[in-house]
Amino acid sequence: MTKTGFFSTSLVFVAALLLQGCLKQKYNDYLESLSQDSTNLDEPELIDLKFPSDFTFTTESVVSINITDSSPNVVYEAYAYNDELINSLDSIIGPLPNKLFERQPLNGSILESVSLSTFIEEIFLVRKSNESVNEVIVPIIQNSASYSYTGNSGKGASISTNVQKQSNTDCANIYGQRFYANVSAVSIGNSGDINTISNIQFPKQGVTAIITATPVNGAELKNQFSISGGGFSTPIYTFNGFNFWIRSKIDTNNDADGYVEFEMTFDTPVQNLLMHFRSVDASMYQFVGDQHTEALLSGGSEFLYDDSERILKDSDPRSRARYYRDGYGTLLVSAVSGTFNRIVWRRVDDPNTNVQNDTNWFTFSEVEVCNDQDGDGIEDSVDEYPNDATRAYAITYPSSSTKASLIFEDLWPFMGDWDFNDTALDYSITRIFNASNEMVGIDFDYMVTSDGAGFVNGFAFEIEGLNPSNVASVTGQILDRNVFSLAGNGTEQGQQHTVIPLFDDHSILVNQENKLSVLFTTPLLSTSLDFAPYNPFLVSNGERDKEIHLANYGPTSLGDSQPEVVGNNSDVDGDYTTENGLPWAINVIESFPLPLEKEPLNEGYLFFEEWGLSGGESRKDWYKDIPGYRNATKLKGN
Repeated sequence: MTKTGFFSTSLVFVAALLLQGCLKQKYNDYLESLSQDSTNLDEPELIDLKFPSDFTFTTESVVSINITDSSPNVVYEAYAYNDELINSLDSIIGPLPNKLFERQPLNGSILESVSLSTFIEEIFLVRKSNESVNEVIVPIIQNSASYSYTGNSGKGASISTNVQKQSNTDCANIYGQRFYANVSAVSIGNSGDINTISNIQFPKQGVTAIITATPVNGAELKNQFSISGGGFSTPIYTFNGFNFWIRSKIDTNNDADGYVEFEMTFDTPVQNLLMHFRSVDASMYQFVGDQHTEALLSGGSEFLYDDSERILKDSDPRSRARYYRDGYGTLLVSAVSGTFNRIVWRRVDDPNTNVQNDTNWFTFSEVEVCNDQDGDGIEDSVDEYPNDATRAYAITYPSSSTKASLIFEDLWPFMGDWDFNDTALDYSITRIFNASNEMVGIDFDYMVTSDGAGFVNGFAFEIEGLNPSNVASVTGQILDRNVFSLAGNGTEQGQQHTVIPLFDDHSILVNQENKLSVLFTTPLLSTSLDFAPYNPFLVSNGERDKEIHLANYGPTSLGDSQPEVVGNNSDVDGDYTTENGLPWAINVIESFPLPLEKEPLNEGYLFFEEWGLSGGESRKDWYKDIPGYRNATKLKGN
């Protein structure tokens, strides 16, 4: 051996001893600190527990959702059916939370695999078409939920005969819910008994409208028009997102012939639109315009539409309940022929009730008429990327509106304090698909939520089934410490499967929102890749081979699951669990508060032990914020 070679080898050896010495020193410092605080781990209850050897501490399971529907102009939304969803269905606040996906069938079917909390037993589907909006609850049987559409069923299933008469809806996406009217900058005025609300904008079509309210036979429009928005958000059966509503209140003054007539005129004719309403109660809508017809698309069990009299009414006007499904409704207003430039309706009292002075809210949204700006075959109203022909849909783990939590102990392979706050992050993984249902990329959105470590730690995902050569680019990496050696496309060199490093210094990213995007060279079938959350791991203190994985996951090509260490190696099997089966990393399918420093996880989450000892069969919801489940004094943020 040359002197130069001997000198280089010596440096590597000395560096290894120093790094291992840092780990051992941190462990010694930790042991010393225990005598200086109130936490007594002389008899560490969590460490002493014996967990099943094959338990992976996973809080989610992969469920296959299979939908068969050959109908044209239809789109499905899927949700996990749980208490949160049920509460949202029975609330005036929307939209519905935790959407799993929204998409059209491809060749008459939708087949998607999603990760759900292990306690979820049913899937909630919303079917939206040009004729109706339906809901159905599908049971999960052996990790599979299957639904075949054979005809209308469920709430809102009835179809108005007016829809069948409409030839001008053949090329319209009634189910498109993104293009709502802008009523945030309206002008409200009155002249005597005549009230107006103008500058109602329909941005997609470049149309502006004005509504004029005229009292007849002693009726009144009380308090003029007004705009409401603070407490209302449109339900899933119309469109997503917060929106302003037009408020009107009438009083017929006990005159059976009294009504208020509303005339909405447009500066440019339109083919059709959606009219959304809330709280009809005793003051019915009676449509009298001769340019349009109406069809009730959704209204739960509360609203009825009489085709012959063209009257929309509340099935129980005495009920003041305001339920998400039953308190809102949607009418499709379509031209009798070609287009219309005005809509006319009246607010009249129900002759079967004495209730008056009823307040009602209404608003509008545009109907997308088969526009496909990027030419990918997916109409803009359901294309999540309407200006990008390479992308059409997205499915986010754990859902479109939530994050999962990854929590780590970084002393591996030595024992820790099991507070799992050395490094933690909340994150979501979005798989992006083209119009052919092929995966074209992945987005990682994350935030480091804890820096309870004495180390500087890095983080990465390994994605089995994805060849590194099929990655075109990676953007958004935060790497400054030369821990990872990258290829030109942003993947880590020397790996069999694709490894995507996100960052190499967690301490500078706490409470900072970050996004990393991976673009594929060639689109892939989603079934060719491992399921989210893939194989996430921590790199402890810059030692590249010191990977800390979830329980019973394997290391990457560059990781060493059985390193030679000085001291008590608590993971002699190299499966990232202690002799009693306790892991150094846990993935929780939803974001949750972390334990305080040196407070073991089971001290804050009172059913973690029961869940773990049962191998995940009992207390599957141990991390939820349910009365009696948490000791808030042991958790951060309380």
